[in-house]
Amino acid sequence: KNDLGVVAEELPPGTNKPFRVQGPSGRFGNYKEEELVAEPELLVTLGALSELLDPKTGKLRATERSCYYYRMTGGLSEADATILEAVLDVESVVIMAGSPEIVDANLQLSAFRRRQPDRLDLPTLTHTDVARLIAVEVEKRGYEGVGEGDVGTSQLVTVLEHIVRQRFDEQLIREKNGHLARDVLDLAISRKNDRTWGETLDSKERFRLTPTDFGLDVLTADQRERRLQEVEAEVATLIGWGSADDPP
Repeated sequence: KNDLGVVAEELPPGTNKPFRVQGPSGRFGNYKEEELVAEPELLVTLGALSELLDPKTGKLRATERSCYYYRMTGGLSEADATILEAVLDVESVVIMAGSPEIVDANLQLSAFRRRQPDRLDLPTLTHTDVARLIAVEVEKRGYEGVGEGDVGTSQLVTVLEHIVRQRFDEQLIREKNGHLARDVLDLAISRKNDRTWGETLDSKERFRLTPTDFGLDVLTADQRERRLQEVEAEVATLIGWGSADDPP
């Protein structure tokens, strides 16, 4: 089948063709679920190494020459070590990530002592790095921009960096690293879908995210102007209130 492109948006339940797809040319089209076939994953994400075992037989179900990804959040067991060695035996690999402390602790596992893993130490992402990762995903998913920042411009990264700095501290970025960018964008898209569910399919609102979608409470230029007028009107009502003889 032809490469239709990437799913940019899933429309509300009940829509005849709920999947909005952006093709290689940049044009959009709507499709039913049965009309789309997902490409096989090149990197299979695991929630636990035990997912590589058949729950009934306990046998390994990793396929040959496959690549898996697992994020370590704690200590691994000897049962995990057995799984890792079995994966290597079928010429597959598991890419594991984690904080330096967790990685160092797990290097004492028997599997790692017998087969020394390749280790790559990566620096912690900065707020700007996270903003750039989100910007790439925003464009990849077919959106026109975020707030006043358009895709393909430095303004988009500026807007996103402001959002990231306001929402996330360095500790959270260090814990989540690159995962934070995708998690944040997924949540923003969900909020955008809730916000625009009543809009027409060709509405521009469907293709632009806002800082509010990212959980940042900001005002638009019109809202700022209205708020300023309200404050000025309130101040005007106070002019002349009281007299010079009144005690302070």
